[in-house]
Amino acid sequence: MENRKVTMRDIAKDCGISVATVSYVLNHSEKEKISHETRLKVMESATRLHYEPHAVRASSKTRSGLIGVIINLKETNSVGKKMLYYDLAAELSNQLRIIGYETILITTHNLSQDMGVVKKHSLDAVFMIDTDNRTVRKITEGYYVPILFMDCMVNDPLFCEIRPNYDTLFSQAKTLLQTEQPFLLTEDFCCQYLMEQFSQYFLTKDIFVNSANASLSAFLESHTGRRGIVLGDMLGVQAQQIFPCSDLVICASLGTSSPFQADTQVLHIPNRTKAVVSAEVLLDMLSLDYQASSTNCVLLESEHL
Repeated sequence: MENRKVTMRDIAKDCGISVATVSYVLNHSEKEKISHETRLKVMESATRLHYEPHAVRASSKTRSGLIGVIINLKETNSVGKKMLYYDLAAELSNQLRIIGYETILITTHNLSQDMGVVKKHSLDAVFMIDTDNRTVRKITEGYYVPILFMDCMVNDPLFCEIRPNYDTLFSQAKTLLQTEQPFLLTEDFCCQYLMEQFSQYFLTKDIFVNSANASLSAFLESHTGRRGIVLGDMLGVQAQQIFPCSDLVICASLGTSSPFQADTQVLHIPNRTKAVVSAEVLLDMLSLDYQASSTNCVLLESEHL
């Protein structure tokens, strides 16, 4: 195969399926019901055999030029979390426009219920921000456009994840704080895998989840004399007002550190960076120039401001 281009027939032979099935998968067709496992098998084979689709030749005639950006929220989410995700959606929209796509923004408190609305639009791809991993298989069933999950973990190699590298983020923060046992202040994520991952780094009693019924002041009072990590710009601003900023490291995503006090230690993973990387990954996915694997995940590193 080194002397000629790989064809769909080669992929079909490699997978032991029909050429028609390969075509349906590679073109994200919804005409036939094809299992999740078969789709994954085809994508892995196409990547391994270095299949080069004729995407540029005809896809422009069939694509709508529209990308969906779905923000998942809980009824109890804070204004600060909403601000972070609307800013991320705006940065995504800017980057997608640069590469020739327009954006449809959908905010939902029940994605399983609202997927019918999403499917009514003829979308070329979808970005899902902070999705409950327990609903992924249900919401993606019968929906075969490229889907990229942001700021969440789905542990499904058919989909790409783009999120912070929390392992190195927390390690950097501990170094700055000079402690191995900090507490954590975090917004309330929809993704359960993510919330469970945090419990691997912090004791349950040392994790504050920002929601409508939670008392930040009471938590910080109970942790007087300790040092902590804050996930979220606005949550960081709140914490600084009632806790020594020298004992905090704030992990920020907005475009500036100006809301924070002058001597604040900030680890920054800008939403703009997330958006730029996401747009690049989308282009790779649409051309099949990406690595489908068991860890189909892009981890973003932070910078110390």
